[in-house]
Amino acid sequence: MGKQVNGQDDNVILFPGLVPKLVEKGMSSLKEKKYYDALTYFKQSTELEPKHSQARYGLVITNIELHKLEEAKKHCESMLHEGIGDYYDVLQVYVSLLVQLGDYEEVVEILEVVIAEDKLPPKMAESLFHLLEFARHMTDGFEEVDELLDIEDRSLEIVPSREELIHILEKGNPDQQWGAIQKLSHFESNDVKEAYSAFLKGENNQPVLKSYLLQTLKEMNIEGEFEVHKFGESYQVKIQDLENVFHEKFGTTVLRRLEQVLGQENPSLFEMMQQVWWHFLFAIYPKTPKPLDAEVWACAIHYTGLNMLEDGNHFEDTVHKYDTKGAEVMQSVKDLKEIESILFSIDDSLT
Repeated sequence: MGKQVNGQDDNVILFPGLVPKLVEKGMSSLKEKKYYDALTYFKQSTELEPKHSQARYGLVITNIELHKLEEAKKHCESMLHEGIGDYYDVLQVYVSLLVQLGDYEEVVEILEVVIAEDKLPPKMAESLFHLLEFARHMTDGFEEVDELLDIEDRSLEIVPSREELIHILEKGNPDQQWGAIQKLSHFESNDVKEAYSAFLKGENNQPVLKSYLLQTLKEMNIEGEFEVHKFGESYQVKIQDLENVFHEKFGTTVLRRLEQVLGQENPSLFEMMQQVWWHFLFAIYPKTPKPLDAEVWACAIHYTGLNMLEDGNHFEDTVHKYDTKGAEVMQSVKDLKEIESILFSIDDSLT
């Protein structure tokens, strides 16, 4: 059936169950990677039933698969404002989109408010806290992308060419390189892939930027092996085998253990050491901490925190609180300090 033809009403009369059937077809198309078909079905569904949560969420996911991140972001924003779907599920997708789009200041602004409310589901809280720390790290010392790329007249909306961005990646300072990595991710070409590869191999390039670049390659669905040079070591990395988020599983396991001890003794120090831990994991990515023992690292972070407070004379007492060995803890403490000192020396040499 279609519209009424008596001129009295312009409402659409629907077949029973039409919208659920359209949504079902959209989901099937999405699973089969027929993204444009899925987009059509979800659009039809939302035109007929604007507040259908699954259809609206389908539009978000489909636009992400089509690399239309700005469009997906708009759909997420409207869902949040209209209260459609599970708020925290939509929020998590929205924040992930902001990260991919480089809107780190907005991520920090949103998550600081949401996390302060202390109403997040535990599993989601860990993930969002990690994204918050990542965003804080990316905004710390980095300027806006337009400024980094020396765009003098912003009203002209000058977009550097692919060749110019590659040159910036090769010769620019870390701030400019960060902007170039972000913008080059919108190009699918061999020369971009080669430029990324050269950056990862470069001995003098910022290790933190290499971590960001590896995650960017993962998000671009690029496969294959890349050589990475970090902290005096070169090794091969398979992009398809990388975790989507930097050591999230092990990192959160360590923090749970740390919270059981340090979180009870000194909550403010625990909050501070969470940032130190994620910074360390972010820097060494894709390498994993050694040993892969949550007790060792929780103890090492705890003791490092005490040292920062000039209260580090209780090594044996601290080790006793964890089921671990002092020698392994001390080596992990040295690793934490060594990575931090290298990063600080690199930053100082580039300023």
